[in-house]
Amino acid sequence: MTRFRIEFVDDGSEIDLEADDFDDDGEWISIYQYLPRGADPMAPATTKDVVASFDRRSLVGPPRRVS
Repeated sequence: MTRFRIEFVDDGSEIDLEADDFDDDGEWISIYQYLPRGADPMAPATTKDVVASFDRRSLVGPPRRVS
């Protein structure tokens, strides 16, 4: 799993979340993990479990991968 850093516009605070990837539809950013854990994202039985969602306008930019 990867760590993503989220930075907020209003107070400049940051949080790190563990997830597999994120989606950005222009309005909402959803951070998710694949289920079952470690599953191939292309496998038909794999699903996305949303860890967190944020209004795009509340964030400085897209999530950044951090080590």
